[in-house]
Amino acid sequence: MITKTITKLCLTAVALMASTSVAEELKVGDKAPEFSLKGEGADTINLSDFKGKKLVLSFNRANWCPFCMKQVVDLQKHYDAIQDAGAEVLVIWREEATGSDGLKKIRDKTDATMPFALDLKAERTGAYSPEGFDSYIIDEQGKIIAVLEGTKPDRAMGDEIMQHLKK
Repeated sequence: MITKTITKLCLTAVALMASTSVAEELKVGDKAPEFSLKGEGADTINLSDFKGKKLVLSFNRANWCPFCMKQVVDLQKHYDAIQDAGAEVLVIWREEATGSDGLKKIRDKTDATMPFALDLKAERTGAYSPEGFDSYIIDEQGKIIAVLEGTKPDRAMGDEIMQHLKK
C-alpha cells in the first residue's frame, strides 16, 4: 500500500514538473525577455539594442559543432536579404568555452559578418531555447512573432526565416 502511494506521488510530481517547464517556454505573442551579453572584444550586447528593428535570435553551441556551422553559413548567405527585410541576426553561443577566440574561429570558418554573443550555459538567456537549437523572430517592439523549433541536426535556415519575415 505504501509503495503504491509513493509511486503515485512520484508520478504526480514528475507530471507537475513537466507541465511547469512546458508552460514557461516562450511562445508567439510573449514579450522577449531582456538580456545583456558579452559580445566580441569588450562589447556588450543587449536585447534593447535592437529595438525598432526585427531581430532573428538564434542559439548555437560552439565552433566544433558541424550543425551550428552549417546554420551560420546559411544565415550568412541570406544575411543581406534578412537585413533588407528590416531585421538583424544575432547568434548566441552557449558552449563556446574559448570565448572571443572561439568566436573568431567561427568567423574564420564561416565568413560570418552578423553579430555574435556568448552566454555560456544559458545563464542570461535561459528562458529562450531550452534545448539550445531554436530560433526566434522578435518584432520592432520586442514581441516574439515566430518560434522556429530546431533540433541538434536541423536548425532554422535562411529560407524559413525569410518566409516569416515576409509575413
